[in-house]
Amino acid sequence: MRVPKGLLLAVAATFTLASGEALAASEDEGLAGDFSTAWFVSPLPNALFEGAPVTFDAEIGVYQGADDGPLTSVEVFVNGETLGAQDCPDGCTFADITLDKGVHELSVIADTGYSTAILVYVDEEVPVDMTDTGTDGGGGGNGGGGCSVHAATPWPWALSALPLLMLVAGSRRRQSRQ
Repeated sequence: MRVPKGLLLAVAATFTLASGEALAASEDEGLAGDFSTAWFVSPLPNALFEGAPVTFDAEIGVYQGADDGPLTSVEVFVNGETLGAQDCPDGCTFADITLDKGVHELSVIADTGYSTAILVYVDEEVPVDMTDTGTDGGGGGNGGGGCSVHAATPWPWALSALPLLMLVAGSRRRQSRQ
């Protein structure tokens, strides 16, 4: 069976455009570039500490992204008051943080402008709706309702265009030999 060259080109162009559209993610889909980030490794979000006052170390994790400048230092805040800044290119620890009874916000701001915050509870009950179950539609806290991992990836679209492009090249070779 002979497939017309125009049909092959049209199908290949359609899949190529579809794969490009699938790879171009909009802002509301939550897929950003590969940017440097910092986060709290310890304590975890919504951590519960018993026995006020409590003293702990806050461990900061760092990821160096490829799409922006390097993250070199971070500043940590508790309830809006700074605990100080330190060099943190590979992660760091802010030692001996003491908190009294209550709900406290810990935030980290990187020198690149990236920031994130968590809540910790000292001798307070963690609200049920603030626990993140990691499932879509459940829990969520102030993060928006569940798992942040997208169920579908754009890669199958991009890979499906490759065999069609190879068919076009193969049909051109056959025509040149005849």
